[in-house]
Amino acid sequence: MKKMAVNAAQGLGIVIGLMILSLSMINTKEVSSDTVNPGVYSPDSKPFGSSYADWTAKFWQWYLKIPNSQHPFGDPTGVRCGVMQNGPVWFLVGSAGKVERNCTIPSDKAILIPVINMECSYSESPELKNKKGLTDCAVTGNNGAKISASVDNHPIIDLDKYRVATDIFNVTYANDPVTPTNSNVSQAVSDGWYLFLEPMKPGQHEIKFKATILGDPTSAAPGALIDAIYHITTK
Repeated sequence: MKKMAVNAAQGLGIVIGLMILSLSMINTKEVSSDTVNPGVYSPDSKPFGSSYADWTAKFWQWYLKIPNSQHPFGDPTGVRCGVMQNGPVWFLVGSAGKVERNCTIPSDKAILIPVINMECSYSESPELKNKKGLTDCAVTGNNGAKISASVDNHPIIDLDKYRVATDIFNVTYANDPVTPTNSNVSQAVSDGWYLFLEPMKPGQHEIKFKATILGDPTSAAPGALIDAIYHITTK
């Protein structure tokens, strides 16, 4: 009886050990760092339980509900950097041209950076009738983009692996929306390049990202330029 009890205890210990190891592997998978770019979440990880694609949808849900009069996109200095920032992830925004912003971020917040992104919705483009139309709109809007990014003077390598396309998601627009809409609620799809940074150590940091899309020479359509520098204070 004593030997059986010892064997049973040993067996239980092995089972518990395997369970702990399995849970550890799952947690590592969910929040794993990128081996190429330290400090950036791996594209196949799930920071805070959500995938890259889910977080990019959350970015747009945040972005589109901010009134134009308060929106950080049109802010040249960073004074609006903290508008409607809630939860474990802090969202930065791009620019129309060159900007240099200052932003203070709690050191326990991860940071999501839209190097260049595109969102298409039924409300903004009523001629689109299905998910394929939304996806084609978003992807086409980003074609030909030339992009670069750095964190604390370290260039981000292989940016193309951070291109993320979402499934369809719901959005609610502000009454004073940053983009023209036909209704205050809609469904949308997004495509773009996003960097998802792990929480940064307290102190001073610099984030740079730049993207250009050349204009269409046949129609003389202008190109797009994003050139953003963030001076980040984490504390």
